[in-house]
Amino acid sequence: MTVSAKSVNRGWRLLLCAAVPACAIAPARAQVGESLLLPPVIPPGFNRGRNQSVTELPRHAFDPVGIRVGSFNLLPSIQSGGGATSNTYYTAEPTASAFISTTPSATLISRWSRHELAVSGTATFREYIGESRRNESTWQSDVRGRVDLGRFSSVTIEEISSQANESQFTGEVTPIVAALSRYRRDFLSVRGVNQVGRTRTTISADYALFRYQPIPLLTGETRDQSYRDRNIARVTGQFEYALSPSLAVFVQGSFANQAFRTELSPGVPNLDSNGYRALSGINFDLPGKVRGSLGIGYTHQSFLATLYKAVSGVSFEGQLEIFPTRLTTVTLGARRSIEITNLGVSGAYWNNRVNARVDREIWRGILINATGEYTRQSYVRTTQTGSGYRFGTGARYLSSRKVVVDGSVSYSKRATSAGSVVTLGNEYDEVRGEVGLTFRI
Repeated sequence: MTVSAKSVNRGWRLLLCAAVPACAIAPARAQVGESLLLPPVIPPGFNRGRNQSVTELPRHAFDPVGIRVGSFNLLPSIQSGGGATSNTYYTAEPTASAFISTTPSATLISRWSRHELAVSGTATFREYIGESRRNESTWQSDVRGRVDLGRFSSVTIEEISSQANESQFTGEVTPIVAALSRYRRDFLSVRGVNQVGRTRTTISADYALFRYQPIPLLTGETRDQSYRDRNIARVTGQFEYALSPSLAVFVQGSFANQAFRTELSPGVPNLDSNGYRALSGINFDLPGKVRGSLGIGYTHQSFLATLYKAVSGVSFEGQLEIFPTRLTTVTLGARRSIEITNLGVSGAYWNNRVNARVDREIWRGILINATGEYTRQSYVRTTQTGSGYRFGTGARYLSSRKVVVDGSVSYSKRATSAGSVVTLGNEYDEVRGEVGLTFRI
């Protein structure tokens, strides 16, 4: 199904109306294939400082000065702006709306020669004009400390707390629910790294709690989501060996336990499970050409309740950055993993994802980008599938140390296989645009 001309025109008209008072919102951050699974905590390791992407290039003339606080540097900022969407609730019959938003944030980071301590916080308040059910109030706080144990070893402790909205592309909920599904996440990790000669060993342990808020319905009632509340404990280890300054091989192993707080429904056990993954591959960094990390392995997910069957198979992850010129970076990514879902009776699905991005600095302080993403979710032991894709483009203008202008436009679509509408929901599409201004000190 292609987006209708009426839907596109409505989205563009709202975008232009919202742009009049717009004074800044960062480009859309929703990613096709996002999930609530914990992100990898082992650093990719391929970045040896031999290449710099367009977004990493030093631009000292545009760096914010910040405020000196003893041996720390405080970097506050505020974004305010607006945009429009052609499909506020991600439904088959779309409702268009404009929105305005404000995002204050601040980071306090140490200026020490050894060790590091960083504290950051941000919040976003987004109001959908005429559609108050869709209003968003999200926030995140992050405290990270690193202790250097000699020249080649360190221990990093990080605590992240956040309140967020669930991505419409997650394979855990239907689109109309994802538009309104909110959750609280608390995450604590400890990571130790030791490097001796050509070898580097990383051990990481982390623990996360997810708590889901009730969903407001059109009838004025709410739908309870406490059956999705869960705790996840994970341990990961990785060993790397450098064959040369540009090439290394690695092996990685991880174990994760996922425990739910309540039954899925009265008399029906939830998706408590144990997951294992073994991965091996290479990472490389060739000056002026390419850098990347590629790994392939085996993953296995077993459930404590006999109602759900174990799932296993090949998994992989990869990221590749190509540098055609100093001012152009092409990024390619791919991933295949098992993820847990409460939809249907399968208990899990394979999430297959590919993405591409091109960044280009066209003039001093003017950066543009184009992105494309595709995801396909195959629910195990069923014929049900869900798929989604997103294309977008954005621009950033670094006006000065204090002022940054952003803008983005994107088109996304989610579809489901025949016969899965009841479980996975109807397909939909969306045109979305955002513009705005960031003020930094």
